[in-house]
Amino acid sequence: MTNRSAVTNGAKLLVGIDMRSPTARRYRDLVRANEAEIGKELSEAEKGLVKQAAALTLQAEQMQADIVNGKPVDSDVLIRISGTAKRLIAEIADRAGKRKLAPVETLQDYAAATEGDR
Repeated sequence: MTNRSAVTNGAKLLVGIDMRSPTARRYRDLVRANEAEIGKELSEAEKGLVKQAAALTLQAEQMQADIVNGKPVDSDVLIRISGTAKRLIAEIADRAGKRKLAPVETLQDYAAATEGDR
């Protein structure tokens, strides 16, 4: 398809956002790290949830920085944000893990199959 958006094509994470700022780079790193940790090919819906979890994690990190800098932070909000991000990632990993993957051939299977070719 040639008329897909840059977000769908994977060229951009968000529409209209310059991803060069420190916050945007951290967001991108969180998205990529979460996707890598899940380790499966994600659906578009799952990719959206990963982005949501990354945004929540980023917000929690910013609140933690505020705590370190002596600024007041609502602890309940921080706990809810962190818990929601954790649950989102766990749900995505669970969904992705339940999809059937093609069986992986072991070295022993390959050797047994090619033994007659000698």
